[in-house]
Amino acid sequence: MQVGFIGLGTMGAGMAANLQKAGYQLVVHDLRQNSALPHLKAGAKWADSPKSLAEQSTVIFTSLPGRPRSRPWRSQPTG
Repeated sequence: MQVGFIGLGTMGAGMAANLQKAGYQLVVHDLRQNSALPHLKAGAKWADSPKSLAEQSTVIFTSLPGRPRSRPWRSQPTG
């Protein structure tokens, strides 16, 4: 199963790491690509956009700070 994970901040990074430790293959995306480095080093794939992540994933998790900050990517063609 390919798991998509959007939002690799303080909370999301830990959740994504636990999914990797459990053996799931991850596709990740964050506004700051450097937030994904530990996951990429552990074998995750980077998605350039939320849309790209969705196209590659069976299930998607998000860990976002709140509606005002998540709205821009949800309303774009690549979101």
